[in-house]
Parts: sequence; structure tokens; C-alpha cells
Amino acid sequence: MEQLYTLVENFTTYPGVSGFEDMAFDDLKKYVETLDLFDEIGTTPVGSFYGIMRCGKENAPLILCDAHLDTVGFVVTEICEGGFLRIAPVGGFAAKILPSSEVNVYGKKTIVGVFASKPPHLQEAGESERKMEVTELFIDTGLRLEELKKYVRVGTSAGFPCKLSKLLGENLAGAGFDDRLCGASIVRGLMMLDKKELNVDVAFQFSGGEEIGYKGAMTTAYKLNPDKAIVIDVTHAFVPGAPKPRESVRAGKGGDICFSPQTNRAFTKYAIAVAEKEGIPYQLSASPGRTGTNSNAVQTAGNGIPTFLVSIPLKNMHTMSEIVDMNDAYNVSRLVAAVIKSM
Repeated sequence: MEQLYTLVENFTTYPGVSGFEDMAFDDLKKYVETLDLFDEIGTTPVGSFYGIMRCGKENAPLILCDAHLDTVGFVVTEICEGGFLRIAPVGGFAAKILPSSEVNVYGKKTIVGVFASKPPHLQEAGESERKMEVTELFIDTGLRLEELKKYVRVGTSAGFPCKLSKLLGENLAGAGFDDRLCGASIVRGLMMLDKKELNVDVAFQFSGGEEIGYKGAMTTAYKLNPDKAIVIDVTHAFVPGAPKPRESVRAGKGGDICFSPQTNRAFTKYAIAVAEKEGIPYQLSASPGRTGTNSNAVQTAGNGIPTFLVSIPLKNMHTMSEIVDMNDAYNVSRLVAAVIKSM
């Protein structure tokens, strides 16, 4: 488990809002190289990072493990008097969670700011009940306009800083778990394997652009051309007040394996059989169409790739305080390792 914590701690520190994934490449490459897992490491022009583990057997099939590298965030649209920045969202946000949140602005140097909020004492009648839009908010940097313009321009990205906090049990809070946590879970699973004992090659794909349309998963899966694929993402864990169908997916009960037209039924059943044989806990859910994950893009890349999807239950998704039960992340690591080893 400690190795998984270390992976999460490293992977969540790199900036990489959708469209700006290359900001993570250098640090990610340096760190992954220290793990000595992959025989080949590369990147793509649209923001994906990948590593390939070779088993050494001739004509071995290739199994792809996908998580997405990009995170939700913001892009600067205007630099204003008083050190304020107007922004637009990159990915999905509920604007009501942003006021008073800390944010990093990734200019020529990283500037720490805070989303400005109007105190209730100054709000006009009915203002607190009105729906807030992200584009109405400002980031307060506290800098003079002239100084701010030295480091930030229109088009600069911004995102939540990640400050991991261990909660009770194995619960962990932080930002960027969607989907850096899943990348960590995949890599931890690969660390459980002895590649000399495998009958397949394995590719780890940290794909770009999932939050804005799956461009990295689609193009990198096409480039690597795997025989099968395992897609790992996060899913909404049940919390009080959530819709009743969400009651079937709870934190601490294992990864959520999804049946969907955008996943391969035979491969999904195979993964479930492996989980049951190895005593790995899992949960089941169904999606009638698109899953909202890279499974949509991976399965339809190239000539088509049989894909199964397993997701880690997450609370407070797309906030600076996402919460995961690390037992779920670790059991997904076990499942990844067991499925690959069984093939």
C-alpha cells in the first residue's frame, strides 16, 4: 500500500490541465524511469504519455492499460486591474464549490491565487440563490497589474494544487485523483508482475484530453494497436442524497466493473472470473451507452479493441478535496495484475 501512496503523491503533483499535458512530461518521465518497469517510454503530440513492458516472447499480444493524464482546470481569458484574472473552465465544474478555493496559475512561474468570493454581507437580495457560472468568477493573485502581466498571459492554464491528506482508515483526500490516481493504480499493478513470467507485452497509457473529448485515448490506442485494453477511471461513490441507482457503488467495496455497449462483454466476464478466482473484491454497474470514460474511444480505435472498464469509487469529483478509499485503488491494482498474469 505504501508504494501506491508514493505513486499517487508523485503523479498528482505534476501540472497538466487538458490541453497542457506536456507540462507533466519531463517530471513524469524522470520519475517513471526510476521505477525501471518499461522497456520503451514515449509521448505523443496530443498530450499522451506511454510506457511498454516487453515479456521477451516473440509475437506476444499487447495488452493496453489506460488512465488519463489530463485534469480539469481553467484557462485565463482576461487579465484585470487589481491582480485579478478572469477564467473559463476546462472540463466540468460546479461553480458553487470554487469561491475561496486555492488555485495555481501556471505562467512563466507558478502563482498561487484564490478564487474571489463576495461575502454574504455584501450580496444583494436573492444573489445567494442565483446559479453561479464559472466565467463570472475571478482569481485573486494579489499582484499589481504590471507585475502579473510579466508572468501570465491570456491562454495560461490554472488548476487545483494537490495537498494530500490522510483521513481515517485508508481514506485519502487530494486533487487530481481523476485520473492520476488510476494511473498510479495501474503502475502499482504492473509492479506486482515479473515480466519474464508473462505471455503478453503490456502498455501503460497515460492519455491526454479525456476531460475535453478523448483525443489522447483515441490516437494513442491507434498508435499502439493493442489486442485488448483495460481502461481505468474514477466513478462517483455513493454519498447521502445521491440518486438511488448510485447506492450500488460504494467506497471500500472494490473497483466498479461496468457492463456497457462501450465495453466488451466477453472480456468483462473474463475479468470478473479472474477477480472471483483471486478473491479480489469488485462491484458491478451498467451504462446503457457512453460510459463517460476512455472506454468509448479505446474500443473504437483502429480496427476495434476489446475493452473492459473498471473504475475506482471517488467522492467530491472535480474538486480540490476528492476522497478515495485506498483499499479500492489497491484492489484495482491487484485486478490489473491478475488479469494480465492470467493471459
